[in-house]
Parts: sequence; structure tokens; C-alpha cells
Amino acid sequence: MSSYLWHKLSEEDRKKIEQDSKKLILEFGDSLNKLPAREEAFVERDKDSRVEGPYDDEDPDFRKLMFGNAPEVKDDCIVAEKGTWTE
Repeated sequence: MSSYLWHKLSEEDRKKIEQDSKKLILEFGDSLNKLPAREEAFVERDKDSRVEGPYDDEDPDFRKLMFGNAPEVKDDCIVAEKGTWTE
């Protein structure tokens, strides 16, 4: 288990990891080249954008679903963290 914990790498270990990584990437690229070619797919939609505003007429359960999934709701807003996951 201790091999999975952070530790300082020797130059030899670093080079082995780099070689293994390059090999893995090249093998993955070779595998992708073996896949059959596909035609580009296009999706035609009647509506490609939405207008801001009330959506009660489109999906009456949307608001209930969104607020039900939110970890915290205050009045008419979803309370969310802002940028705490960034350094």
C-alpha cells in the first residue's frame, strides 16, 4: 500500500513512468486508428436555444426537480460555493 502514497521519485523511476506513459499513449492511438471510420453525425433540432424567462408552461416539474437536487436553497435561489475548489 505504501507504494501508492506520495514519495520522492528517483530519476530512474521518473524515466520509467515517462516511458510507460508514452507507450500507453501510443498504444491508445494505435487502437483508435484500428477503429472503423464513421461518418460525421449531425443533429437537427427545431429549437437550438432558449429564451430566458418562466418555464412553467414547458416543464412544470423543472423547478421542483432543480431545487430538489440542490444541496441548499434560499428563497428563490440555489446557494452554491463559488470557487472553493480552485487554488
